[in-house]
Amino acid sequence: MSFLDDLRTRRATVAAQLAAMTVTSVGGKPNAITADGGTSVDHVGYRKSLLEELKMLDEAILREAQVQSALDNDGGSWEIESQVYT
Repeated sequence: MSFLDDLRTRRATVAAQLAAMTVTSVGGKPNAITADGGTSVDHVGYRKSLLEELKMLDEAILREAQVQSALDNDGGSWEIESQVYT
């Protein structure tokens, strides 16, 4: 399995988590606020973090696909460094 395949697998997993969210599941609910006004469960933050990860994965997949295409078409030598923060 290539790095590009790994990125696509992770993207599919994150997309499935988002697609499975309902108004009664973790991430689909509004934040739960404690009696003293503090946030006890950050459902909104969890959902936002998945959306941000999806965006970063899309960008990394695009970059990696471009690199692979260049290598396949050119045969030249490349050194690429990528990071995906999860």
